[in-house]
Amino acid sequence: MILRTLDRYVLRVFLAYCLVLAFGFLGLITVLDLIGHGDELGESSQLYGAVGGQVLRFYLLNLPFLLVQFAPYILLLAGMATVMHLARAREWTPMLTAGRPTLRAFVPIYVAAFTLALGVMEIREAILPRWAAPREALMRRLFHQRSWTLVDLWARGEGDVRLLAGRFDPGTELGLQFGEEADRLPKIEGLEVYSRGPAGEPRLMLAETATWLGASWSLQGGRLVTGGLGEEPVHTWYHPGLRPADLVLAYFGQVSPLDLSLGQLRILRLRDPDHRLAATLSYAWWTAPLVPLVLLLLGLPFVLRFEKGSALEGVGTGLLLCAFYFVADFLLRDLGGRGVLSPFFGGAGALMLCLALGIRVQDRLAT
Repeated sequence: MILRTLDRYVLRVFLAYCLVLAFGFLGLITVLDLIGHGDELGESSQLYGAVGGQVLRFYLLNLPFLLVQFAPYILLLAGMATVMHLARAREWTPMLTAGRPTLRAFVPIYVAAFTLALGVMEIREAILPRWAAPREALMRRLFHQRSWTLVDLWARGEGDVRLLAGRFDPGTELGLQFGEEADRLPKIEGLEVYSRGPAGEPRLMLAETATWLGASWSLQGGRLVTGGLGEEPVHTWYHPGLRPADLVLAYFGQVSPLDLSLGQLRILRLRDPDHRLAATLSYAWWTAPLVPLVLLLLGLPFVLRFEKGSALEGVGTGLLLCAFYFVADFLLRDLGGRGVLSPFFGGAGALMLCLALGIRVQDRLAT
């Protein structure tokens, strides 16, 4: 009973710090970003009129993306703050002198951090895919004063069919554009589709414009050129994996892959088995819930010190070691995406290195 009471107490303190740090950290980043884009927002207000509601919507849409990106470090800081809070109140001493191992005393922090990391993973899978397109459209409108259109976009469908869009407008439904151009359909200007026929003959379909009507593309000036067989006119066209939503997915895969979910990365890998960056990020996203545990394992031994002034020194050391994780993770992901390292080591290598280092520093734990 006493052990369960102590666990609940440590858990309450940790969750309180998680809440405070999450609001403070995300709020600070949002305010700094708002200040940094003050000039662009002023230009948007002159061009479009009042944009306050759109600014509010953009930053609300942006919060899950910030949370997914910074959650491991928020959980680390919350764990360090919890240990320091209880150390200042001399509340670790009775736990440890009663015979409870230090790692056992940290278990509520580890369990809560892992559970919250699973929740963040669910946010990545359930929310980011639905909010990425409207967030991108708002960002283009507010910060660049233009509609969200994609230029020279490549996309791959099923069966290795490749599409090149000279200019792609996601339309109202996907891009949530504003102003007088309401109810605008997704549209491609300068369409080229490369494929092969049943006998392996090369095929090239060209169209001046292609408009998505809900079930297929309506082509203007469409024609299909088949190697050795001439050409024929084409008025409508559809291929699995090359709908407007698939073109938006291809855009994020090329421009902002860190905003993709594990499910979206899986789709990219199915259509392009050689997509090394998607494979690298897949391993990174699968192991993401373990990252806060490794950071806590690495950082907490330097914080629980009973000598005067040693806790603050431990915070600096712990943060420095965790900065090493951030740099190593960035570097190994980049090398994995470029094919220098295997996708597995590119995505999970930093985690394994820091896990080994975290196990090594456990001998610094105060007992």
